[in-house]
Amino acid sequence: MNRNYDVAVIGAGPAGSYAASLLAATGHRVLLLEQTRADAVAPGCTGVVGAPYVDLVGVDSDVILTEARSATFLSPSGASMRVTSPEIQAYVLDRALLEQRLRRRAVAAGAELREGMLVTRVARAGDTVEVVGLCEGAAERYSCRALILAAGVSPGLSRQVGLPASGRFLVGAHTEVEMDGVPETEVHFLPDLAPGAFAWLVPVGARRVRVGVLCARAAARLTGRFLDRSGVRERLVALPGSIVQRPVPVSVPRRTYSYGVVAVGDAAGQVKPTTGGGLYFGAIAARAAAEVVGRALESGDLSPCALSEYERSWKSALGRELRRGAFARGIYTRLSPGQVDRIIARAERTGVADMLLNSRSFSFDRHSATLLSGLLRCLPGAFRGSEVFTEEAGE
Repeated sequence: MNRNYDVAVIGAGPAGSYAASLLAATGHRVLLLEQTRADAVAPGCTGVVGAPYVDLVGVDSDVILTEARSATFLSPSGASMRVTSPEIQAYVLDRALLEQRLRRRAVAAGAELREGMLVTRVARAGDTVEVVGLCEGAAERYSCRALILAAGVSPGLSRQVGLPASGRFLVGAHTEVEMDGVPETEVHFLPDLAPGAFAWLVPVGARRVRVGVLCARAAARLTGRFLDRSGVRERLVALPGSIVQRPVPVSVPRRTYSYGVVAVGDAAGQVKPTTGGGLYFGAIAARAAAEVVGRALESGDLSPCALSEYERSWKSALGRELRRGAFARGIYTRLSPGQVDRIIARAERTGVADMLLNSRSFSFDRHSATLLSGLLRCLPGAFRGSEVFTEEAGE
């Protein structure tokens, strides 16, 4: 096995595998390291994306489970708002199959994939980066000129390569259940259970429904409470076997590059603050990383100054979306259950949601501007009497 590479990519999730395939396709020697084997990949998210992601990555048709043109939003009291469009707004992917296919593409492009590898140490050694890990109990060591960190939230590895970690996190939970009566996606706002919390039900087949929750803490426990909620509990056919929980970064580190190293995906906080989704943002960043690192390898300049172009590139593409999304999440976190009820009622009554959904500017993968516009239009009707829009209002 070759132990010297141009680039090592730690993490063969969607962002890491995509970056590896792009670099390998341009002739670079790429090593792709992943702890989980392809046949043991478990979906860590619901896998809902828009057409831009499908087109950018080239998602195979059999990876798409279903299409979505409509959704129902429900407030804590049960008030509902349904939005619909004649156009496809989102696709639900087989998340495990997507990851397997992207790994396979990276290998087909020329990358060397090493599965079952737990990376334990990363350190600079002169002009190279040394990566040490364990595979089936045996230590292995690799050397590379450049490193792409795509291993999700991994503060230990970030520190070893001189990168600061994200400062703020939410917790996401995901499971799949058997349910009746879920013909389309449902989004449930849960400020009565926890400030800023919400849940979703996404049908993916006969009685198969994916369930997700995003909140500040204890997402798996909150998922159980949500599934026991009136209006949800009655439709359950079988309880979930297990609930997967993971940290979701909702802030960007001060820097996403260092000498010979760039971070992509969750490792760089490239996640929608509104929903916790990161597939599209991770792909945008992976492409930027492949372009910048590829040029740096060709020029022989892997200095922080040269790799800072990566951060400028992805922030130019995603920075405004991240800021708007964080602002919208901040507003929602401060709303009381009653205020959320009135916002949903006002949006349903005025038809503002349908109007925005069907506007030319709407995109599922870049929805923060539309979300903010609708929220600000409906926000004045959310307050009564002496209610004040403060952090205490959501407690």
